[in-house]
Amino acid sequence: MMPLPRMLCIAALVFSTGCAARGSQPPPADPDPERARAALATLFVQNETTHALVISYQIAGRTPARFSVGHVDPGSTGEMAPVPAGEPLVLIARTVSGAEHALRPRTFAIDSAWTWRIERGTPFTPPPGQP
Repeated sequence: MMPLPRMLCIAALVFSTGCAARGSQPPPADPDPERARAALATLFVQNETTHALVISYQIAGRTPARFSVGHVDPGSTGEMAPVPAGEPLVLIARTVSGAEHALRPRTFAIDSAWTWRIERGTPFTPPPGQP
């Protein structure tokens, strides 16, 4: 008869090998692969102003939290970090002095790409307390 510790080791080895074999199988296919993808959109900013801009967004109707997605130098175009799709977003461009220009809420489709063109002469509102 085999000693008990050795029997326990063999039993543990057999059990773990069986679990590993079952765990190595690929997961079943998702019946709705569109649902499983991240709901994101690509945002480009074409900055025709003379200001370096920091670009952020707020989700309309929710907390006032802002999420910065990138920056773009004057006279250039830049790709920002992906933004949520399917949510009403307020896009905000902010200058180094704190002045801002915001768009009305807009919703982006999943996997879409959109370019925000900020023209020369676009009005930027100074922060409260500044003239």
